[in-house]
Amino acid sequence: MIIFLAALVSVGAVIAAGLHYLSTTERVPSTNMAAVPSEASQKPVERTAALPALNLPADDAPHGSAMEWWYYSGILGAEAGQRYAFHMVVFVANGLVKHTVMHAALTDLQTGKRYLSQTRTGGTPATKVANGFDFRQQGWQVAASPSSHFLRAGFDGASIAFDLGVAGPAVAHRAAGSDTPGLLDFGNSGISYYYSRPRLPAQGNIVIAGKSLPVRGDLWFDHQWGEFDVLTLGWNWFALHLADGSDLMLYELFDADGRKVMTAGTLSNAKGSRPLQPGEVALVPGTTWTSPKTGIAYVVEWRIELPSGVLNIKPFLPDSEFDSGATTGNVYWEGPVKVSGSQEGQGFLELSGYDRLSARQSKSK
Repeated sequence: MIIFLAALVSVGAVIAAGLHYLSTTERVPSTNMAAVPSEASQKPVERTAALPALNLPADDAPHGSAMEWWYYSGILGAEAGQRYAFHMVVFVANGLVKHTVMHAALTDLQTGKRYLSQTRTGGTPATKVANGFDFRQQGWQVAASPSSHFLRAGFDGASIAFDLGVAGPAVAHRAAGSDTPGLLDFGNSGISYYYSRPRLPAQGNIVIAGKSLPVRGDLWFDHQWGEFDVLTLGWNWFALHLADGSDLMLYELFDADGRKVMTAGTLSNAKGSRPLQPGEVALVPGTTWTSPKTGIAYVVEWRIELPSGVLNIKPFLPDSEFDSGATTGNVYWEGPVKVSGSQEGQGFLELSGYDRLSARQSKSK
């Protein structure tokens, strides 16, 4: 839910202002701690170094920061070969007013039918769990302990119930050359903690039109929190499972005018993980899809150029727009993608900030 990953919460003007409010309980470096040369090493001092290190599993739990989310995505299969794509996320915006939002989407890849739903409530409807979380809202549940995760959600005509295990170490994302794993510095937009569990083994049931179907597969999990502003930048975010067993998280940030700000990411496998180095990755946009509902144009096909080869990214379904105006005030694209080229694979793509970019371009005409 890259770096910021998942669909970002501008819960009206009050919450937008609240994103700049610094909770008295959150640990934030002062602005005068910008990078300065160290006399001993001449290496710039990182602002992130002033914050406590990532601490798992304790940091699975909520933090009370200005922005936080827990995000799941993936493609699950049934015994007869049917496949279903799924993403679910919990957002907590803790500004002048606190809100908790849940989004979920289920896509039947056989028929192309999509089931979407979203909920929103004031406060945080969560039960305190040691080293975990348990959000329950309008019959939905997103919960986790150090050894397992549970997802429950209902849609109009469908529902899901998944149990997930925990396999392998977490991947702590960091900037290339950074000494602080699990922390990313976005400059004027703030600082974020960010880690992933790329392959949580999942099993459970999907119910469509009253018919229950057992499914299983691997789901990607992201957790991100901190004092950062999600309204100043947009992004293209990729979470990819590759056939050789490696996983690629990649994001590209762009400003309000659509200009690229940075491209970064993490490549991980059973042996460990490493941040992509500057100049090591190029993200080339391809075909766009324009929503007939909102008129927003999204880049849904991409070419990822890596030292190991080229990955071609194409959506299973171009129409994967999620209109969350009722809960977060924004519109984004989130859907399953196929990977071809130097490697085969599959994963999820998130396109966020295109609604603000489209509105800005319309005003300038």
